[in-house]
Amino acid sequence: MPLSRDEQRLLDGIENALRADDPAFEARLTLGTADRRRRLQMVLVHGCLWLGMFMALAGFALIHQVLAAGVLLILYGAGALVCTLVMVLRLHTVNCAPQRVRRSAGGAGIADPE
Repeated sequence: MPLSRDEQRLLDGIENALRADDPAFEARLTLGTADRRRRLQMVLVHGCLWLGMFMALAGFALIHQVLAAGVLLILYGAGALVCTLVMVLRLHTVNCAPQRVRRSAGGAGIADPE
């Protein structure tokens, strides 16, 4: 159902006031900024994954020569991998918003994005 002219004018006024009042909040709501932030988070996840794997493998290789350094590298690598797992789970829960399923008279479920 389309908005009336008065309702549309009121909505435009609210949007303009929001943009003028809090530009940082408005910038977070734009699609380009959200997409850029997601790409940055994915780069960080991949970087932590590779860094963690490299540190853990280097620690296993070094453990026979210098025990303390090898153990430290293994622990730091494992910590980086745990951080990667946490970031992946956070990104997954943010992007997989639950969808409600409404039932029609025929019984077929239709996903409702709300």
